[in-house]
Amino acid sequence: MSVTRKPKVLFIGYGHLAKSLISKKLLSIVNIHALNSKGIIKNINQRKKISKFDNNYNYIFLLTRPNTFLTFGNKFQKYLSKKSLVISCMAGIKLSTIEKILKTKKIIRIMPNVMATNYKSQTHIYTKNKNYIDSNLKKLLLSFGTIINVRNEDQVNFATSIFGSGPAFIAYIVNIFVKASKKLSKPYNMNEKEVIKLFKNVLDINYTSKMLDVFVNSISSEKGTTQSGINYIKSQKIEKIIYTTLHKAYKRAKEIDSEKKNRKFK
Repeated sequence: MSVTRKPKVLFIGYGHLAKSLISKKLLSIVNIHALNSKGIIKNINQRKKISKFDNNYNYIFLLTRPNTFLTFGNKFQKYLSKKSLVISCMAGIKLSTIEKILKTKKIIRIMPNVMATNYKSQTHIYTKNKNYIDSNLKKLLLSFGTIINVRNEDQVNFATSIFGSGPAFIAYIVNIFVKASKKLSKPYNMNEKEVIKLFKNVLDINYTSKMLDVFVNSISSEKGTTQSGINYIKSQKIEKIIYTTLHKAYKRAKEIDSEKKNRKFK
């Protein structure tokens, strides 16, 4: 019986996002090499350095910083072969820009997030050629969590803001609530895990915007404690703050690709 070889994957860039994509599930279905910022390639499965590399990779993940790619991206051409599919995880860099720098059209863009290690990433995918998304690639990407296909490349920028940066925004907001709760109840040494559990409990029973609106209204009563707090939140224009936060991240994603105009590609 013939043994099917696992696809070979190269991570170009091995920072926080790259490491967050690594899980036991992923390592069980692909062989991963990673090129770090010092130019050293490591075999992630076997946890050792590689003295010589070949360009026989099925998938090449671009996990470097956009600025690094715009400056040094042409140096990555040597790692590609005719069969290599480039998978860009970089924020803002368009397919057309990657094509020009790497001299290949076999490229897709994805936006995973750092929760991939826990199989919780909601990974958005954009490609001009649906044939690139074969069963092997689907299996690989599903190791991160769920897959969401988008039709327009600009949707990747929205995904970058909401699903890529969003977890950090959410964590920041939750942490503010936790810290404020602890400060208010300082004399009683409240358990912060119970406050975080409160967020989980609310979201467990309310999973649409409409349900959350109804939930808020069901607790609020005129001149009551909840209504007093809600009125203050509204007066501080929290909704506008959150929208502006997301819009700034989206706008920044769109700006990144335009920075290529200040660079010369060879």
